[in-house]
Amino acid sequence: MSDLSVKALVEVGAHIGCRISRWNPKMEPFIHGSRNRIHIIDLKETIRGILRSKHVIKEVIASGQDVLFVGTKPQLRAEVAKVHEATGMPYVDDRWIGGTLTNYEVIGSRIAYLEDLERKEREGFVATLSSKAAARFNREKRKIFRNLHGIRDMFRLPGAMIVIDPKNERNAVLEAKRMGIMVLGVVDTDCDPDVCDVVIPANDDAIRSVAYILEHLKDAVEAGKVMRKERGVAAPTRPEPVPESARGGKGQRRGGGGPGGSGGGPRGGGGSGGRGPAPAGGGGGARRPAPGAPRPTFPGGINRPVEFKRDDEAAPVATEAPATEAPATPAPEAPVVTETPAAPAPEAPATDAPATDSAELSK
Repeated sequence: MSDLSVKALVEVGAHIGCRISRWNPKMEPFIHGSRNRIHIIDLKETIRGILRSKHVIKEVIASGQDVLFVGTKPQLRAEVAKVHEATGMPYVDDRWIGGTLTNYEVIGSRIAYLEDLERKEREGFVATLSSKAAARFNREKRKIFRNLHGIRDMFRLPGAMIVIDPKNERNAVLEAKRMGIMVLGVVDTDCDPDVCDVVIPANDDAIRSVAYILEHLKDAVEAGKVMRKERGVAAPTRPEPVPESARGGKGQRRGGGGPGGSGGGPRGGGGSGGRGPAPAGGGGGARRPAPGAPRPTFPGGINRPVEFKRDDEAAPVATEAPATEAPATPAPEAPVVTETPAAPAPEAPATDAPATDSAELSK
């Protein structure tokens, strides 16, 4: 490893930042100037950040914890993998899986599932499958391996996380902050330095620049292991496997977990809980009740017990009961309107006097 100096950083191009139009004003304390519309990083601040990061890494490793390296840019994946090969520290180089830190129990169950698939492959299980089933088996194993192979030996949450380009690894930084994990970031002039606890201002796109910084951080990991051995602190080890009978099921169900007997640990093969009844008040996911247990009473409903019968018993055929017609109530008839006969006009009383002639009247 070369000495940590400004000259060495200039040779690897660590001083070259981003274009002025893309800069983050919060990076102003780490910028030396600009040239050809490109910011120049202050390499004194870079050296200061590397030294601080090395001190933090030593203390974290000496305390018995791991350091997680995160760098998913295509050109940097090989450099991140080299750190794992040299130190054995967990890393993420393909893509960040949501919940890697905040939902580690489920991630651990998927790693246990990957190990189970690899065991079946070694035992010749794939040879007994059809060509279609074997292709599906291999496709699923490759997918899980690609996403989780770097953290399969991370048996608990890390003590610190080293992120290359926090802007590109935003989800990883947010999860680390939520879980209280210290973040050490290699940041360029377009990043927000406030999301990192320790800032290493440098070119986070150039392979030589990142490789030079990782080389120094790798030496800090080795020094931390020596300190851990001197202090007599035990290294993280694989937890005891949980028997199949004690597991809560095949993997953790979606939305499951909660208090109520998680399957023993992140590698316990399922966090959906034990066989006991779920605690009152929910807890995070619906659990299947034990056989014969009464159903919970729902608001406004009736608690009816469930009856179980053997398969050989004929289920009673439901017959429809004849519908009983209710007696029809006759509708009240409308009153018939009868016409009242008109009263006859009063007739004049008949007189027996003879009719007089009009001529006589004129006399």
